[in-house]
Amino acid sequence: MTRLILLISAALFATHAFAASPSADQLFPDATKGFVSIRNLKDFGEQWKQTQFGKLLDDPLMENFKQEIHKQVTERMQNTFGLTLDGIASLPSGEVAFGMLAVPNQTPGYVLTMDVAGKRSETDVYLANLTQKLLAVGVKKSTETYKNQQITILVFPPPEAPPAALGNTKIELPPPIERRAHYAFFQDVLIASDQLHLLKLIADRIADQTGKKSLADVEGYQVTMKRCLGDLPASVQPAIRWYIEPLDYGESVRILLRGPAAQNRRDKPSIFSILKQQGLDAIQGIGGVVSVKTEAQESVYRTFIYAKKPYRLAMRMFTFPDNTNFAPPIWMPSDLARCTMVYVSPEEIFDNFGVLFDALIMPGEEGLWKSILNDLEKDPHGPQINLREELVANLGNRVLGMSRYEKPITIKSESIVIAVELKPGNESAMLAGMEKLFGTDPEMDALPYKSYKIWHRKPAEEIIAPIDFDIPDFFNFDDAPGKVQTVPVKSAAVQAEDEDRPPTFPDGGVVVAKNCLFVSTNRDYLKLILDRLDSPSESSGSTIGGEVEYKEVDRIFGTMGITDKPHFFQFFARTHETLHPTYEMIRKNQMAQSEAVFAKLLNEILSPDGESGVRRQILDGSSMPEFEKVRHYFGKVGIYGVTEDNGYFIKGFTLEKE
Repeated sequence: MTRLILLISAALFATHAFAASPSADQLFPDATKGFVSIRNLKDFGEQWKQTQFGKLLDDPLMENFKQEIHKQVTERMQNTFGLTLDGIASLPSGEVAFGMLAVPNQTPGYVLTMDVAGKRSETDVYLANLTQKLLAVGVKKSTETYKNQQITILVFPPPEAPPAALGNTKIELPPPIERRAHYAFFQDVLIASDQLHLLKLIADRIADQTGKKSLADVEGYQVTMKRCLGDLPASVQPAIRWYIEPLDYGESVRILLRGPAAQNRRDKPSIFSILKQQGLDAIQGIGGVVSVKTEAQESVYRTFIYAKKPYRLAMRMFTFPDNTNFAPPIWMPSDLARCTMVYVSPEEIFDNFGVLFDALIMPGEEGLWKSILNDLEKDPHGPQINLREELVANLGNRVLGMSRYEKPITIKSESIVIAVELKPGNESAMLAGMEKLFGTDPEMDALPYKSYKIWHRKPAEEIIAPIDFDIPDFFNFDDAPGKVQTVPVKSAAVQAEDEDRPPTFPDGGVVVAKNCLFVSTNRDYLKLILDRLDSPSESSGSTIGGEVEYKEVDRIFGTMGITDKPHFFQFFARTHETLHPTYEMIRKNQMAQSEAVFAKLLNEILSPDGESGVRRQILDGSSMPEFEKVRHYFGKVGIYGVTEDNGYFIKGFTLEKE
């Protein structure tokens, strides 16, 4: 759903008071696990066009790429609902809503509702023309009458079957899942769904709301909406509302993608059920609202994570103490693409991580984490270190993150540094702990730099006896005894690449300096930070805190009353820097190989459903202009987070580039 929502939103933005029909949160049942609603699509389109990203997509230089996005989204929409993007963009007269529904003991699925009051005739013509086009490419059509209304059922041809074998690996291929789309009118609402029973469910709710619980009655939805709407100015109506129950949603998507086999695996719990058992069911819902061009900023987004106390087991890791010290240290460079400051509780994380580790690695067993800690401390051939007392206990609460990009942009341009401030006076103890942990590790080496020691992983060819941990694959839900193991279908080239893939951050390093623990993906960038630590007077004139853009975002925080109010999280980004590498990778058709964090996330969003991790180019960006020609469209971003009694409130905004 997340992928589809983002794709729909991007394309709708590039194109174009609730109506009399019931609002979508009343039409959707309490079995809704994910939900997004656009209050009025036409109004939202006009607002979006005034934003910098809207103007970017309307730039003639981006026309070909915009059409490429349109093509991708249309294909996804048609496969799910049998509708095209143009129709969804032009038909509604009121609210448009999209959701994932998971009714107990039935197949989960997606539902799209559109208020088309006053546009029934145009919608009829659109659907008739669309159906004829689909029939011409092999789609089968049938109809069914329900509550005196006609439901159109479209059955799509099965996709091309992947190869049945890959090298010497035997692959058991599940039967193809038949793709169907259904749509029908009920009153002034057009309903479309990939599941017939869900379409009928919404139809029933349109006909009679009496005594039927809706999404609007769900506690998580009520709490998140009340908190976010309560922060809006009285004169502002949000353009978008969204809500998700993350673990139930994830489980529903897993079942939908894997079919009945996933539901029948009662002997092996899914990762989502494990997370529930380990206390993360405290997160009952996450919801938010988005306003566009109706407040002082270009866009403002508010999110509330409803995490009901008391917390238990692994949920206790999510303890974020609020603080007022968010001044960036002078050693943070001025050329950062983004910087983050967050307050955590290292000892709470460590003390409550073990139960989650055991549940994920060895479901049904306990004590693996304790055994590992015991071996690290008492094995005569190991480091003989007490991780909690000799490392974790030295860590403070503030974590600083920063990144920058080397030019010219390549797949390795991104450099990230994470700094964890130590408790005052604990640097020597931390240095001793790091020496014990890494000093006897055959895979680690120490690089002297000035007065510091940068620990890093040795190149593969220098590792004499690599350690191979045989850890079960707890993400594989189909490895029943006596069954041929099902593996992801990849090309031979991708399989060979996977086998020879280097460590995630082969150039990374770890160092203790100036009462901080630094972890970096790039040792050269880490050295630059160490140089600044050694020369604070020279660094003071070129720190991120002195940058005009940073000061502007900080000023906005002040107008929101957050500067002097305790909070646990603060984030600043220059989107013209953070998006530059991703833009270039798309333009050069190298997105699939990019190692930047945002690029990997975008790859996940844009990859076809069920093909997570398959590295292939999705969008053709060869027609995109050079970045410098569109750089002026990208502005600044600020986000902060506050810990509250029943969860976490997060508020962010975007500013136009001056």
